Amino acid sequence: MRILIIGPGVEDDILSRTVRQIPYLESKAFFAPHAPAIVAALTPPEHEVAIHDEPMRGPVDPVLRAQRFDVVGISLTTHQIRRCFAIADLFRRERMSGKLVVGGIGAGGIPGRLGRLFDAVFIGEAEQTWPRFLADLQAGLPRRVYYHLSKPDLTQAPAPRWELIAADLPRYGASSVQTTRGCPFDCSFCDVIYTYGRRARTKTVTQVLGEVRALEKLGARMIYLADDNFTGSRKYAKALLRDLAELNRSFAAPLSFMTQMDLGVARDDELLELIADAGLVEAQIGIESPEPGALRHMNKLQNLRLDPAEAVRKIQSYGILVLGHLIVGSDADDTGAFRRLSELADTACLAHHIVHPLMAPPGTRLWHELGRQERLVEPSEELLDLLDVATNIVPARMSRLELLEGLADYWESAYQPQRYLARALGFIRGVRRVPRVKQAGLGALWRMRRMLGRMVKFYGFEVPAEERRVFFEVLGAARRRSPELVPTAIFMHTAYMMDRERARSAARLAREQAARERLHPELVRVMRPSPVPFPELGAHLVKAAYRHIRPRVAEREALYRGVVEALIDYAGGAGTAGEPRLEQSCERVLLRLGEPSAGNGLAGGAPPAGFVREVRDAVDRTVRLRRQMEGESF
Repeated sequence: MRILIIGPGVEDDILSRTVRQIPYLESKAFFAPHAPAIVAALTPPEHEVAIHDEPMRGPVDPVLRAQRFDVVGISLTTHQIRRCFAIADLFRRERMSGKLVVGGIGAGGIPGRLGRLFDAVFIGEAEQTWPRFLADLQAGLPRRVYYHLSKPDLTQAPAPRWELIAADLPRYGASSVQTTRGCPFDCSFCDVIYTYGRRARTKTVTQVLGEVRALEKLGARMIYLADDNFTGSRKYAKALLRDLAELNRSFAAPLSFMTQMDLGVARDDELLELIADAGLVEAQIGIESPEPGALRHMNKLQNLRLDPAEAVRKIQSYGILVLGHLIVGSDADDTGAFRRLSELADTACLAHHIVHPLMAPPGTRLWHELGRQERLVEPSEELLDLLDVATNIVPARMSRLELLEGLADYWESAYQPQRYLARALGFIRGVRRVPRVKQAGLGALWRMRRMLGRMVKFYGFEVPAEERRVFFEVLGAARRRSPELVPTAIFMHTAYMMDRERARSAARLAREQAARERLHPELVRVMRPSPVPFPELGAHLVKAAYRHIRPRVAEREALYRGVVEALIDYAGGAGTAGEPRLEQSCERVLLRLGEPSAGNGLAGGAPPAGFVREVRDAVDRTVRLRRQMEGESF
C-alpha cells in the first residue's frame, strides 16, 4: 500500500510565523515532524510510506490531487485542528480514494468530532494500533477506533524514519528524540497521564544515543529531548547524560539540546552539572505560579516545596537557560496575578518565559471539574487552535474580559527590550559554573559562516537602535563572563525575539477576542457536559478483578482490557436491582475474550506495581471516550 503521513500546518500558525520573522534562522518551521517519523517507522516494510510536513513544504492539497494513496494519515496536535478539518473536507469533497485516518496527541480531546470525518481515529500511542490497523485494512476489516490500554515497551520502539525528510532536516530549528514517556505528577490541567501514563517508561541509553548519532549525520543542529519530564527518573537521566556528553564531545560541531524537566532539579547539584556538560542549553519548566493557592488549584503540589525564583536562579547558575512556563486564571488568581508573575520573572531573571491562560483540555480533571460548575466555554471554530490565547474557562476571581485584556497587557509590556535586558544580564551575572562543553572548531564555524553573517547583518543594520544596543550588550556581557557563554547568549536572544513576536501576535488576538465578547456576550456559550455517573473503584476491586482474570488471560493487552471491561460492567450495574457481583462481571468478559492466549510477562498473584492506578485511569478514560464517540466500540 502507498501511505502518506501529513503533519498539518497553516501560514498564520503563531510558532511558524514567529520562526520566519527571525531572518538569520532561514527556517520555515521550528520542530521537525517527530510523530509522523515515528508512524513511518512503525509501518511494515512491504508498504511505501512518505511524509508531507506542511509547515516546511506548504499545503498538501496539490500532492493529494496529483497522487493516489491507499491511506492518508494526519498526525494531529492541539493547535492544528482547523487545518485537520480542512484537509478532511478536501478529501471528501473531491472524493479522493483511499482511507483517511487521524491520530496524535490532539485526537484524544475531540474523538467524537473526528469520528464523523475520518475512516479511523487513533487514540493514544501508536506502537500496537498502527500496525494492527494496516493488517485489518489488508484483511478488509478495519475498525473505526483504535485504542490500546496497555502501554508499549519503549525498549522495542524503532527509531523514527528521519531519512524520509533528510533533505529538509537541516532547515528545521530543532529535531526530536524521545527518551521517556509518562509523568508521575497529576496536574489537573494536563492530559499526559491519560496518553502516556503515570509511570515513566524509558528507551535504553543505547537507543537514544543511536537516534542522536543519526540526526547529527543528517545535519541536525539542535535536538529536543521530547519528554514530558526528562528528569522524572533521576537515575536514568544521570546515566544517559554521562554518555550523551561523551558522544557530543566526539562531534566536530557539538549539538545543542533542550528538554522539559521539573523544578525539583534545583535540589540536585550533580544532575545540574551533568545537564550543563551534556550541552543542554535550555530547560523548559512548568513553574506555573508563585502563588501557593494557584498551585493547589492546579494540583501542582510538587512546586510548593520550593521557592520558584530561588530554584530558577539555582538552575541558571549552571549556565542552563530556563524557559519558564507561567499560568494565570486559576481560582486563586485575581487581576493582581499579572503583576505577581511579572515580579517573579524579574526576580528569577527569566529572560525566556511564556505566560499562558489556564486551559482545561477535554478529558482532564480540570475539564470535568469546571464542567460541573458550568465554567467551561465552547470554543468557536475560529478559536479551536487558539486556546492558548483565548482560553476555554470562565475564571473565578476575574471576568473573561479581564483575563484576556490582562494577558494582552502583559504580553505587550513584559517583552520590551529594556525589561528583557535586565533579565538577560541577571542570568549572565548569576552563572557560577560555566558548562564544560566542547567548543565548535574552525571547520564548524566556517560551515556556520552564512548564518553568523546574516545574524550580524540583522542586528547591525536591520533592527531599531535600541534593539541593536541590547543585542550587543548581552553578547558583550556573556563574552566578559566567559567566551563559552556566547552561544548560550545568542540562543537566549533568539528565543527572546521569538517570545516578543509571539507575544505581539497573541496580544492582538486576545484583544480581538475580548472586543468580540464585549460586543457579543452571547458568543460565550457555557458548556454543560453531562456528568459521567461512575462510582469510585477501590483498589480492592481492581485487585480482585485481576486475580479472577489473570489465570485465564495471558496476553498483556487482553488482560488489561479484561480487567477494565469487568470493572465497567460491574460499576455500570451498581445500585440497580439485581446488582451484579464482580465475579459475574469477570465471567461475562471472559466469555467475550474467548480462549486463553500466551505469555504477557506479568507474574501471577498480586498485580504488578502501578497496575491499580493504570487501570483506574484506563476505566475513567474508556468511559469518557465512549461517551464522546457515541457508542463506538474499541
